[in-house]
Amino acid sequence: MEQIVKDETSPLPCKVELLKAAEVISVKCKAGDDSDNCPRSQIVKLLQEKDRFVIASHIGPDGDAIGSSFGLAMALNKLGKKVTVMLEPYPDKYNIVPGREYLHTDTKPVDMDVFIALDCADKERLGFARPFFRKAKTRICIDHHATNEGFADYNYIDPDAAATAEMVLTVIDALVELDADIAAAIYTGIVTDTGGFKYISTSRSTLEAAARLMETGIPFTDIYNEVLHKHSFEASKAMGLALGASKLALEGRVVYTCVPREMLQEAGADSAEMDNVVEYLMSTKGAEAALFLYERHKNVKDATEDEIDNSDDSDPKDGLKKIKVSMRSRGLDVGKIAASLGGGGHRVAAGCTLVGTIEGVLEQVLGIVERELT
Repeated sequence: MEQIVKDETSPLPCKVELLKAAEVISVKCKAGDDSDNCPRSQIVKLLQEKDRFVIASHIGPDGDAIGSSFGLAMALNKLGKKVTVMLEPYPDKYNIVPGREYLHTDTKPVDMDVFIALDCADKERLGFARPFFRKAKTRICIDHHATNEGFADYNYIDPDAAATAEMVLTVIDALVELDADIAAAIYTGIVTDTGGFKYISTSRSTLEAAARLMETGIPFTDIYNEVLHKHSFEASKAMGLALGASKLALEGRVVYTCVPREMLQEAGADSAEMDNVVEYLMSTKGAEAALFLYERHKNVKDATEDEIDNSDDSDPKDGLKKIKVSMRSRGLDVGKIAASLGGGGHRVAAGCTLVGTIEGVLEQVLGIVERELT
């Protein structure tokens, strides 16, 4: 049994599931509430009492995962805590986010009292950090994905929040005074997961939080442009090729495009820079959903074939490919579709990675979309 309880004095509702107590407790989390009943307050108490933390997020980290992780890491460091952040490699555009000094990118043992999973709906999506999660004596999850069923010991889950970073900000406010570096990280998380404040999840509290962050003196226009608009020349060429290959399906209700590895090679582009393609497709008049399929692939412009094959994005055997599927919609629950395929996300923005041929994956996903639209 799960229940979301709102309170007019609280900027965010709490979905409460306390597995430590082996029961579900539904309460109101009021602003400034430090009682043991509020999961946010319980988490704050743990962060104050413990000394060594590992923070991790989902595979293929985006701005919310990165900003939330580094923002909380810097806040804990201000309290004198030892913090390690575990994130998979991410696009260079996120180097604008402060806090990279806490990053730990290998599987060497680290000392920890508490493992914190941020912006991750399923422990299986923690990537190389999963062994650390399993070994942790105490585990916390803070997340805004509706598919999160509460896999940690202490779970603060709010599907109505625009970004996990917005939730993390309420935790940080209870720990330390906000500074510009923390604010820049949290702002990155919010601005990316709201698509620049244009997604339907954007609320009054989201905009009020952004205003507070801006007041610390962060370079908010630089962050906005860097993470949402800037791209390399090679990415521009690849985007042109991708849009040129776009097609309509289901009588114009779906627009899609497919980018094989050869197309990225032709442009010398990195697939990590292609996230704007699906957003552009979704702006197509009459389209109810947009699909962008591409082979996960690092920049091959100057790489040898061995370097490509040995990368994390190298293909499985038998000639099959790792196909990344990005989905957007105007109302269709693509989050449910992505979850059914082993991925995740939100109602109008989601994705997954499937193994197969790009044609086969397209047929599979289009078939599911068609059923959901009828």
